[in-house]
Amino acid sequence: MGFTRISFLLLPITLFCSKIHSQPSNALKPKPTQVILAGAMVDVERGQLVKNVLVVIEKEKIVKIEKGSEKTKYNDIIDLSEYTILPGLIDCHSHLTSPYFDTSIDAYEMGVASYGVLGTLYAKKTLEAGFTTVRDVGGVFYSDVALRDAINKDWIPGPRMYVSGKALTMTGGHGAWGNWLAPHMKLEPNPGFPVDGEDEVRKQTRTLIKNGVNLIKINATGGFGTSKSIPGAASFTIEEMMAAVQEANKIGLKVAAHAHGADGIKNAVKAGVNSIEHGTFLDAESIQLMKNQKVYLVMDLLAAHYELIEKNDDFSDKKTNLNNQEMFQKLSDNFNKAYTQGVKMAFGTDSGMYPHGRNAEQFNLMVKAGMKEMDAIKSATDVAALLIGIEDKTGSIEEGKWADIIAVKGNPLEDIAVLEKVEFVMKEGKVYMSNIK
Repeated sequence: MGFTRISFLLLPITLFCSKIHSQPSNALKPKPTQVILAGAMVDVERGQLVKNVLVVIEKEKIVKIEKGSEKTKYNDIIDLSEYTILPGLIDCHSHLTSPYFDTSIDAYEMGVASYGVLGTLYAKKTLEAGFTTVRDVGGVFYSDVALRDAINKDWIPGPRMYVSGKALTMTGGHGAWGNWLAPHMKLEPNPGFPVDGEDEVRKQTRTLIKNGVNLIKINATGGFGTSKSIPGAASFTIEEMMAAVQEANKIGLKVAAHAHGADGIKNAVKAGVNSIEHGTFLDAESIQLMKNQKVYLVMDLLAAHYELIEKNDDFSDKKTNLNNQEMFQKLSDNFNKAYTQGVKMAFGTDSGMYPHGRNAEQFNLMVKAGMKEMDAIKSATDVAALLIGIEDKTGSIEEGKWADIIAVKGNPLEDIAVLEKVEFVMKEGKVYMSNIK
């Protein structure tokens, strides 16, 4: 019939997406020229709030920014004069096809296509929460690749996605499926893709690249969400991780390292990764090493708060010698140490560990941990864009960049929590959500 194996597996997703968007709304088609009149604009490049601004958009790009007094020159203005506009937000640690937070779903019972179908729901929630871009660092069965492509083709609404596929992990490591199985039982093939030694790491990195990922993720330590895995323990050797970095760098891809423990963080930085995800137990040496190597830190305070405080999950088997309150306080304290000592901090929430769409709740946690409101916003805009490598296209409201613009009621520099209620979302000139009256 002419189907490849992959296209056959993705057929249910394609049919689902085609059905719900066979007649796309005219609201999703960017007009030749649009003008936004904003009461205020957060200028993340200059670190200030600018009052009374006009943003002129042609198709998907911003072409001019003027004072609001020039509005008489234009017709059909989008009136956001009672609102503050910001660049579309960026979450650098998401899992848009992950239903991990939903205890009613058993991953071992789900069909492959179900991850993509759920992803269509989670992507819409994320976009409507004001996140026009995400870096998705872990999707099983290449569901993240399929979701990214569906969004890019306008089959479904969702944020722009930069995806890693399934993270590289060692045998018995974080993310390896079936760690709880008895020795005589195996998952073959293992969806977790455990690899050992430089050659296996190199081959799996090449496989991920062949299958269309935008970056590589490697698990440098154990994790909280995997049976028999210890978050503070290092996993891959420096040489194994260097093999992944070398293969990624050949074609200009970056590498993110899941790392909770200090030894694993230091190993990953020495191997040449671009970002450390989580960083729960970082120490003074790892902070200094990250600063020296200009490695970004992506600390997921929201997912940690959800699991440790809201749900009060039992992590007594993880050898931390801390209760949940102490664990979250340590994470917040380490966040503050990294921030005050000048580590580059990019916004990432580990969405999928908590219900999708709540991403912006992390801003308040970051401010409570000692970060200034403007720096928190910058971590999810121009700093996040730099980490991904798209700073020339998005991350700020500037002429020549994509028209990724959101609006909130109030001033987020005075009350960061206003970002939890986004009223208007535009991505590349298309209005995806508006509660403006």
